[in-house]
Amino acid sequence: MSAVPKRQDHPWIAYVNGFILVVLALIILLGVVHHLTVSHHGPGLLRFLLAKHQEATKSEILDEARRLEEIEQHRHFHIVAPEYSKLPENLQPVCFICHSELPHRKNKRIRSLMNIHTQFFVCETCHVKERPATAIVYQWYNPLEDYPQGPFYGTSYDVDTGLLSPGEDQISRIAPYFNPENTKRLEIAVQVQDAPLARDFVKVRDKLSPEQRDGIKNKFHENIRPNGHECLKCHTENSILDFKKLGFSETRTANLKNLGVVGMIEKYERFYLPELFPETASQGPEPDQN
Repeated sequence: MSAVPKRQDHPWIAYVNGFILVVLALIILLGVVHHLTVSHHGPGLLRFLLAKHQEATKSEILDEARRLEEIEQHRHFHIVAPEYSKLPENLQPVCFICHSELPHRKNKRIRSLMNIHTQFFVCETCHVKERPATAIVYQWYNPLEDYPQGPFYGTSYDVDTGLLSPGEDQISRIAPYFNPENTKRLEIAVQVQDAPLARDFVKVRDKLSPEQRDGIKNKFHENIRPNGHECLKCHTENSILDFKKLGFSETRTANLKNLGVVGMIEKYERFYLPELFPETASQGPEPDQN
């Protein structure tokens, strides 16, 4: 008896239906596993392992940084990019562990003006410490991409709204790279939280004395100087940033080089902002966040 050949001309809809059934079966299976293992509505067979993992990875420093960040965001009167994206926590700068994403708090006079800069560049761009016989090159930096292409947030204006164009890349920031003389090698000045030293510090910080902590923190500040650049280092015709090379439009570049608020900050020790929200005046003095 001759073998009957298998049918080879199944209609494409059969494959589609089969694929959908497989996907649904996997979703159901994952739901059942989640219900049985970690869900609060099920027996929670593996919930103790999840709790143990969360306890092991809990960071009081990061919790405090998030709390301070939320406080600062409520006082942050500048417009934040509507599609503003953030890096995964392990790839965020190590500075955020202690200083948060809005680090300027002590100087109430200009802290909001300073904090808005974190939408455009990393802390090291303003606070980088120079090295002997080493040039500093400013480029777009994104730990998820070796060579980010943009268009980047804030480099041009939206012709329809007049606001800053969100661009296609809201993650990249302008960052300093060390460029030793007579070489083509570039070394990024940014340290991330996933670096071995940062991860080790988070694990053992509670076991360190204040003096030991200060010694370790000095390693995080190897490339950092306490005082940042003056405003006119960037907002001037002789800016240390090559706005054209960085992809800024002509109009955006002209505005950045001629910001009126820079002169106000440079020339006046005290100035006053309009009382935009007078109803909050009765709530008492603002708590200091030094």
